[in-house]
Amino acid sequence: MTGSVVITGIGVVVRDAMGLDAFADWLMPGGALPDRPEHFDTSAFRAGNAYAVSPDRCATALARLGLAGLLPESDRDCAAHGLLAAAEALAMAGLDDAALRAACGCVMATTSGGMMDRFADAICAGDDGADYRLTAPPGATAEVLARQFGLQGPFASFSSACASSPAAFSYALSRVRRGDTPLMLVGGSDRMRAADFAGFNALRAMDRDSCRPFDQTRRGMVIGDGAAMLVIEDEAHALARGARPLARLREVGLALDAHHITHPSPDGLARAMRQALHRAGLAPDQIAYVNCHGTGTPVNDKTEVEALAAVFADESARPLISSTKGATGHLLGSAGAIEAVITILALRLGCAPAMATTAAPEPTRFPMPGPDGPAPFAGTFAMSNSLGFGGINSSLIFEACAGDAR
Repeated sequence: MTGSVVITGIGVVVRDAMGLDAFADWLMPGGALPDRPEHFDTSAFRAGNAYAVSPDRCATALARLGLAGLLPESDRDCAAHGLLAAAEALAMAGLDDAALRAACGCVMATTSGGMMDRFADAICAGDDGADYRLTAPPGATAEVLARQFGLQGPFASFSSACASSPAAFSYALSRVRRGDTPLMLVGGSDRMRAADFAGFNALRAMDRDSCRPFDQTRRGMVIGDGAAMLVIEDEAHALARGARPLARLREVGLALDAHHITHPSPDGLARAMRQALHRAGLAPDQIAYVNCHGTGTPVNDKTEVEALAAVFADESARPLISSTKGATGHLLGSAGAIEAVITILALRLGCAPAMATTAAPEPTRFPMPGPDGPAPFAGTFAMSNSLGFGGINSSLIFEACAGDAR
């Protein structure tokens, strides 16, 4: 199986929406502002707002799907969001047959799985002998999903900072193209923890109010949690079983700049984009839209524009660019998965979501959506970029399928 690879199922869980349709309806006008998490107190932090999924709402959704009793409490924190998103993606792809699920692989991206949960719980309880072996590893969520849904194909888990999800996509794409499996469940799942919150506050990378990507007044990110899961599948296999392709996953580019742990270099991202374009056989002017990493930190956004300008040098043919972290927050290891879904939605709808928090955009010399509504674009190909601590850079390219509304 070396032909086209398509997406046949998508599932989404974020603070304000559970399910793809609800997510699209909420996201396209620009989303909503962050607020305080429900499951831990942020009053002692310099920046206290976030995009955190309500644990009660998540538990209710699990119960409604009959999944709540299938997880021990210790697994639920790190796997609940992924379970909900995976259930939607598998159902949308029509994978209700046990044999089809058995052929399906599973690859997950996460920041740290259940590791920080279990460590923090043990420290708070004064328990220095806690057993972390079952639920602590970053791979625990992928194991829970594979076990729950009977997925017996290739299996992996990636934790490579904020570029974890594109690494997972790269692995999944290679497995399908090599013929190891006709289809893979791939995505990211994270749960926000007080330890994560404290770390980004200590770095002074968090904005007190909202994330304002590419805005002249931007001051930092706002973190979020949730999950996005996608079923990718050999196109011939999908069509033979009557599945409806939602988009094509054309290519993945990965590059390390090894410049600085928190200060990105434009060279690394430019190489990742060029690699993805070269492998896809595309010219820069064929990309109609780029979903940027766009964290709203002064350094990231400036560096990202420099990289984009190097790759898309012809100012007369530059793509529409945007960042959606002003609406979803930064989902860390899961960010690339949620933004892959957003990029697919943009291709299918022919417009990029409004950037509601970017009221005073910098002169990037790239077209961008305004704060008042989605921005239309015409084209078949779109790109989604992710940058991670340590100089990890990635670029995904998606292609619209015939019949999408544009």
